[in-house]
Amino acid sequence: MKKFLFYFVHPAKYHLFRVTINKLMADGHQVDIIITGRDILEDLVKKEGWNYTKIFPNGRKIKGVHTYISAGIFLLLTLFVLLRLTRGKRYNLMISDDLTTFVGRIRRIPTFFVTDDDLSAVPESWILMASSSYIFAPYICDLGKYNYKKLGYYGYKSLAHLHPNHFKPDRSLVSSIANVDEKYFFIRTVSATSTHDVGKEGLSDEVLREIIPLLKKHGIVVLNSERKLPADLKQFVVDFNKNDVAHYIYFSTMFISDSTTMCAEAAVLGTPSLEFDDWYADFKQYHELNGVYGLLFGYGTDEVKELKEKISELLFMENLKDEFQKRRSRMLRDKIDVSAFLIWLVEDFPSNAKIYLANHEIQNLFKSK
Repeated sequence: MKKFLFYFVHPAKYHLFRVTINKLMADGHQVDIIITGRDILEDLVKKEGWNYTKIFPNGRKIKGVHTYISAGIFLLLTLFVLLRLTRGKRYNLMISDDLTTFVGRIRRIPTFFVTDDDLSAVPESWILMASSSYIFAPYICDLGKYNYKKLGYYGYKSLAHLHPNHFKPDRSLVSSIANVDEKYFFIRTVSATSTHDVGKEGLSDEVLREIIPLLKKHGIVVLNSERKLPADLKQFVVDFNKNDVAHYIYFSTMFISDSTTMCAEAAVLGTPSLEFDDWYADFKQYHELNGVYGLLFGYGTDEVKELKEKISELLFMENLKDEFQKRRSRMLRDKIDVSAFLIWLVEDFPSNAKIYLANHEIQNLFKSK
């Protein structure tokens, strides 16, 4: 039996780790889980039935304090709390998108830092990359001078839980918003309050008021938002089980958002995905999903006209869903089952990490037959 610690602060990382954690537990390993209270993260973890420790139940932001200052304060607090929680414990490996990389250095325990961001897009993450033992990231990600630590996989973070080996779409789960023969369009807006979001914008109320009328003529508009919306837009908000969001994305005719993570999820599900924000072009993942596979289309906040033109183009494309499922199939032929690869690396760590670093192509064993 081996002992692992997973620490994550965002729902996207729950999805990334879910299959791996469940397999490790099923194989008899001890898995400790620490989370930070944010969004729906705790609900997701509870539904999974995991035992966990929650820190900072109100999140890691201080109202009225600049994002950078708040981040600095919580960096020190998080490090202190994690050191306290890991005192006297010996893990074979700690896996996180956060400060366990420092804890691992101090405790002399190996760590995986998990990301799908290019270093140039999120330069503040250098401190986590520098202190990690290895970096688990898509092969396409450019980690600058830390590329030598990269356990790069042929895929995307979202394929850890949305690969066909792990996700089976269920139309019955979305029956509350649309009948089988009804089209619906899914719009998701985020709060953009992370440190790398400072000074950047996404889907504003004004833009929503321009695109919703285009979509209303062709089906139901489903709006979901992390931020407060004015009364005229609240009428489009639909309540649903957030645990089932991937099913809502899969069956939607089109997905529009300023969330890079969710736009990538829509893309790998074969749903036409439109990202509208000031940061979409910062990531090589976008350029591949757009330029190679034609699954994701990005627009800056000064490109409202172009966004509306693309929406209109897709609305009148013949066999839209079939065409994008063909594009998805092509993408899946090139990619691996990310969770299966991560499980392989973790269960026989560090030997399998060394095997991978000697031969990157060994990951092709995790492609679907």
